[in-house]
Amino acid sequence: MENLSPAEKMYQSHLANVKRYQQNNPEKMAKKAKKYMEKLKSDPEKYAEFLEKRRKYYNEVTKPKKNIITSTNS
Repeated sequence: MENLSPAEKMYQSHLANVKRYQQNNPEKMAKKAKKYMEKLKSDPEKYAEFLEKRRKYYNEVTKPKKNIITSTNS
């Protein structure tokens, strides 16, 4: 790995600490995600935008990957 500046090292350790916290507290993370979705669904405009992004991701990323996998298996 390349030489990292002190700020980059701190950022990397922060990411590792966040990951470890989230893995050690799955019930808190589930609660947080549920609260976020409830808040998102309470605003119809933002929820519609969210759904549109999900549709776009499915059609541009997920579906083509699935088609490649199924075509190579056939």
